[in-house]
Amino acid sequence: MSMLLVQSCSKSKNRPGKPVQPLELYSGYFFKIIKKAIDDGEFQDNIDICVLSAEYGLIDSTDEINYYDRRMDADRASKLRPRVTRELRSRVDANGYDHIIFNLGTEYKAAIGDLSDLSASVQFIDGDGIGYKGHTLKQIIRGNYSSLEMEGKNATTQAN
Repeated sequence: MSMLLVQSCSKSKNRPGKPVQPLELYSGYFFKIIKKAIDDGEFQDNIDICVLSAEYGLIDSTDEINYYDRRMDADRASKLRPRVTRELRSRVDANGYDHIIFNLGTEYKAAIGDLSDLSASVQFIDGDGIGYKGHTLKQIIRGNYSSLEMEGKNATTQAN
């Protein structure tokens, strides 16, 4: 079972002074959870990460990017939507992902177009607050998928 985790960027960033990979640049709450799982050797090998950036759109975890200060808003999401949706479709086709898991805020969700016809299930980590979403993310990236509906294609569900 292969998964793609799409994580929104964070306002909190390091200032490295040179291009770096997203996990080096972003320092927000969800990125701390991801980095801790990697450092602990518990991040699941079957999960690939990409970041939905307000500045760059969809980027791989291995891409190198510069520091920026841009917030996602409705206009930016609308502008990014066609490209982001096309790139997500391409990634699923190229990598054969079974599941795409999105951990995005409201503004970032608006940058995702219709993915209902994908061969992969599409699921969002939703919940009441950042702590709940963080707990769910931590469970998923460490291999506990009980909060996701893992059966059937094209399922859109909320992680509990």
